[in-house]
Amino acid sequence: QYHLAALNLTTGKFVERRTASPGQTVRSASLTAGHWAWTERSADGTVQLATSPRGPEQPVVTTPLGQGTDAQSTHLAGDWTLTSQTGGGTALAPSPLHALTARHVTSGETVRLLDHVSSTALHPDGSLVVRGGTTDRGEGFYRIATGEDGRPTATLITGLGVPTAVGLAAHTVPPVVDLDKSGTVPLSWTLTRSNAATTITLRHVRTGRTTQTSGERMDHFRMDWPGTLGADIAPNGDYVWEVVAKPLNGIGPDLRKTGTFKVVRKAALHDYDDNGTPDLLALDASGRLWKDEVRTDWSSTYWSTGRKLAGTGWGIYNRIENVGDIAGAPAADLVARDASGVLWLYLGKGDGTFAPRVRLGAGWNAYDKLTGGSDLNSDGKADMLATDTTGGLWLYKGTGSWSAPFAPRVRIGTGFGIYNQLTATGDLGGTVSGDLLARDTSGVLWFYPGNGSGGFAPRVRLGAGWGAFTHLVGLGDANRDGRNDLYAYGPGGSYVYPGTGNATAPFGPRVTSSIHPATTTPFNPVV
Repeated sequence: QYHLAALNLTTGKFVERRTASPGQTVRSASLTAGHWAWTERSADGTVQLATSPRGPEQPVVTTPLGQGTDAQSTHLAGDWTLTSQTGGGTALAPSPLHALTARHVTSGETVRLLDHVSSTALHPDGSLVVRGGTTDRGEGFYRIATGEDGRPTATLITGLGVPTAVGLAAHTVPPVVDLDKSGTVPLSWTLTRSNAATTITLRHVRTGRTTQTSGERMDHFRMDWPGTLGADIAPNGDYVWEVVAKPLNGIGPDLRKTGTFKVVRKAALHDYDDNGTPDLLALDASGRLWKDEVRTDWSSTYWSTGRKLAGTGWGIYNRIENVGDIAGAPAADLVARDASGVLWLYLGKGDGTFAPRVRLGAGWNAYDKLTGGSDLNSDGKADMLATDTTGGLWLYKGTGSWSAPFAPRVRIGTGFGIYNQLTATGDLGGTVSGDLLARDTSGVLWFYPGNGSGGFAPRVRLGAGWGAFTHLVGLGDANRDGRNDLYAYGPGGSYVYPGTGNATAPFGPRVTSSIHPATTTPFNPVV
């Protein structure tokens, strides 16, 4: 059984006593000239407030407060009791006892003064000084006293410059993320307090695809973002980051903060969906154009993330060629020649599909070979090459304009009639300029290093046996090592020749690809 006694400090005598409710533990108490007040806690954690007027044999009135801990604080201010459960600011669960609440000892009227209390101290003038906070005024030191009307008020003495509601103190998210330069990007967010359940979301604006990280009881979140959205490579473009933090103590609203950043990469040679990863296009017998995004894994094999339809009605063309980014947008573009010799431009939209075609002109049936994508004159724009039936090699410099993507042609070589396939590869030899592969009718593959001014250095023989392939495609950087690779397809299946960056030996040993195996119905062409 718990008892309370009032001690006269002048005489040293006990002048009054009160007895707590049976089975209750007294947690805190307060005494004024007019009233007693104390809190009691039962074994099951239920807390109640007990009040009694001063004087002998006065009744005790109890008021249930709810479930709580031992950390109770009780004070009297005039005819009001002040109760709170201290530590609410760092609590991990909500409680109705966290708030500093004033209750009138006779009417039972309640007034919420603060959202939480960390500690209290009695001022010599009889008022109460509280370290605590409210969601509207923030953390600080407050004086609790009754005003002229007898009602208690909380006056901010000194603010601490910290919000009571969970807030975002700082974040480190660069406005532009260059995924060509960074394998992983460190992103971080710091909250004003740790007792929150937090979810951080990165969302690609155009596609709506997202990635998330979450955690509890952490005030600092670091995401070493690998540039992915789930299993997908993150595409270029605008992103929104969002922090949602739900306070575990129930004090204050959920935090919702957003910001933006942009992901950029250089336009990749065969990237149709704007995520820096090469794609292959293949035409089937029905005129449907299919896209395979090329990936490689720890086993170094090359595979597709899933074949997707890129368009229909392409059977009207006798030549389809990737020409890289010739229109100034991030995605790669296509040209297609119809049976009458008209060349059409299909601008990549960056989502794996193409905008409606644009007519470039007639007379293109004078050429037996077309290839594009390499920047041959080092102006940052993809160019196109064509050979006529006499073996002349013609350069069409890219302009970067979708309405007129090529400058007037310039003849840069002769004798190219000995070749049955030309493949623009981008930079293979480790220079900044684009290069060219040419296969002769005997199956020997030759390498023409770009000289950076719209022409080529003397050719280098790479080897024989390349006649086994029906298509050689300058794939771009499929294994993400910074060097361009070659895709080779034929009746025996498909392979990737990883680039080395060495002009004398530009390819490493070939690696099997499952994208177009030998057992499938042949696709034609592969671009």
